[in-house]
Amino acid sequence: MKESITDKQFINSYRSAGLWFVALYMEEFLLRVDELDDDLLKNKLIEEIYDNGENTFDKEISGTRTRVNALYRIIKAGRVIEALEIAINSKRLKKEFPEAASQAKDLLDRINTGKFEVQL
Repeated sequence: MKESITDKQFINSYRSAGLWFVALYMEEFLLRVDELDDDLLKNKLIEEIYDNGENTFDKEISGTRTRVNALYRIIKAGRVIEALEIAINSKRLKKEFPEAASQAKDLLDRINTGKFEVQL
C-alpha cells in the first residue's frame, strides 16, 4: 500500500492539509485507514469532519476533501512520523494551536514507545 512521494509532494501535502489538521486528525485517520480506501466511506468521513467543524475551517466541503486527501497521501507514503515531527516543531502551530501540537507530540511519543502501532 505504500506509495512513494517526493519531498516536494510531501511538503505540498502537509501544507494543503494544514499542520493543525495533520496534528489533530492523524491518529483518527490511522485508526480509520480502511475507510479511506473505500470511496463511499471516505466521503462519509469527509462529510463528518466538515459537519463537525461547523464550516469554521473550510467554507466549502471541497476544502475538507483536499485536507483529507492530502493527509491520506502522507499516510500512504509512510511519512507519518516525519509529518508529526514537523507539526511538533512548528513554532506557529505551538503558538496558534497549542492543543494540536500537544496532540501530535502525544501520538508521536506513543508511536515511538510502541504503545500505538502504525499499520499500513
